[in-house]
Amino acid sequence: MKPQALIFAHSTDHLDALAAMSACTGQFESVLRCRNEQELMAALEEKGVDIIFSSARRDHEGDLLWLKDLSKRDAWKDIQVMVFTEEYDVDNRVAALELGADDALSFRVPRREIEARIRARLKTRTSLRNLRKARADLARMALTDSLTGLCNRAFFDVTLESEAARSTRTDTPFSLLLIDVDHFKWINDTYGHQLGDTVLQAIARVLRQTVRKSDMAFRYGGEEFALVLPDTPIPSARILAERVHGEIAELARSYSHFRQPLTVSVGISCASGDLRDPHLLIEQADCALYAAKRNGRNRTEIFHLDSREDFSRATEKGLPLDAPTTRMTS
Repeated sequence: MKPQALIFAHSTDHLDALAAMSACTGQFESVLRCRNEQELMAALEEKGVDIIFSSARRDHEGDLLWLKDLSKRDAWKDIQVMVFTEEYDVDNRVAALELGADDALSFRVPRREIEARIRARLKTRTSLRNLRKARADLARMALTDSLTGLCNRAFFDVTLESEAARSTRTDTPFSLLLIDVDHFKWINDTYGHQLGDTVLQAIARVLRQTVRKSDMAFRYGGEEFALVLPDTPIPSARILAERVHGEIAELARSYSHFRQPLTVSVGISCASGDLRDPHLLIEQADCALYAAKRNGRNRTEIFHLDSREDFSRATEKGLPLDAPTTRMTS
């Protein structure tokens, strides 16, 4: 798709000159015309502009002040700006460059040179856009688990700290769900790691589709996932956990050949008010998750003091989290 240009001038003569110049190059999908700053800003909000051709009149100091507004918006910083003035108006060309214009030249510059400068500006625009996309991709990769596409553990740690601070500041609760795939080692040992990876990817899709827009889903590590639920007390967190169980039960139909049904166990903890150590919330959710495992799996448990005591006793005995056991009351 060809780039889109915008011409902006306060005088009709300059507007017509810019229009003729932009049209003769034949490089643009369309050319927008603006007569004042309000029209200019509205066009930038609504359209994807690649380059702006503008002009400045001599003895009109306000003609270039809009360049300051352009630099304030990240989405507009890569737009290329070429400012044209009368041949003798060196002061305005210098001012335009100092205010952030990418090029400033006289209307009397030969057309071939103008066309070459336009091509150079468009090439720069493409390079900047590609660079910004590459940086965004790298940032996303640094915060994304490569297997499941969910946010990774590093981003989870940052999010938990941020949500804890917000909860303390606003005195509102938030909940943490730790979700572990039941018998996952058996799945890997029986059907191979490739199918195990496929199961993790499918569960990640379920979580992504189940949570609200305000919630965040993470791959916490191995076969374990985490959900951070802002502004969510325990009853609402439990409802979402039951929804997860229901969606996993639907997913399990695709793996009906498993000798063990595909299920997950969930542990919930909740913080409200002054949470000085966000990692305490992880410990509590982990204790609740352990209780869900010990109480038969495929269930949700909410943290309470008995959960911590059971977890501590098991840790002292060296029992694995997913060790088989008789059903316990919570």
